[in-house]
Amino acid sequence: MRLKMKRLRGFVCVSLILALLALPGMAFAEERGCTVTIPTYVEVTGTSSLTDAEFEVVLVGLDTEEPMPEKSSGTVKGSGQVDLGPMTYTVPGDYHYRISQKVGNAEGYTYDTAVYTVTVRVVNGKDDGLNAEVWAVKDGGSDKVEEILFSNAYKAPEDPKKPEEPNKPEKEKQETPGQTVKAQTVRTGDRANLSNWMLVCILSC
Repeated sequence: MRLKMKRLRGFVCVSLILALLALPGMAFAEERGCTVTIPTYVEVTGTSSLTDAEFEVVLVGLDTEEPMPEKSSGTVKGSGQVDLGPMTYTVPGDYHYRISQKVGNAEGYTYDTAVYTVTVRVVNGKDDGLNAEVWAVKDGGSDKVEEILFSNAYKAPEDPKKPEEPNKPEKEKQETPGQTVKAQTVRTGDRANLSNWMLVCILSC
């Protein structure tokens, strides 16, 4: 019985030693990683003045194991840049996200409803580190885009106090002097023909 207890204690001690030896390796694995921040851009067209409207860009992970930032969305007032991230990766692989703009209700604005699929490819680098390559494809396309851009258009609302211009009546048609002279000439010709018929009738009696 005592021999069994000694063997059990020895096994527990060995297990604890192995666990302690493994801790530095586990800490090193956590430090092995890379960080990615995804820049996006919002522009407003159709107005020369500054706008107070805010626009929100949202990032969503497509898989359950995708590393997500603490804040997966960002806002900008008018035109500007929205950075999504940072996201830290410790395991090589492909990670997929979707980035879109939240459609708001600011008066006079037409929101860009484009959606981008983003791929973050994490690979082994030098010195046992990790490197990441990031690219995006716009829905409906197949080529990689140079930037993630949302273009919103602005059109100033019509002023309800502004009176509408009345419809202009069409100009009445007027006879030109040439037309009047021609009409008189026709009537003069008719009288001459009538006189000739009367003269024929008198002679024939």
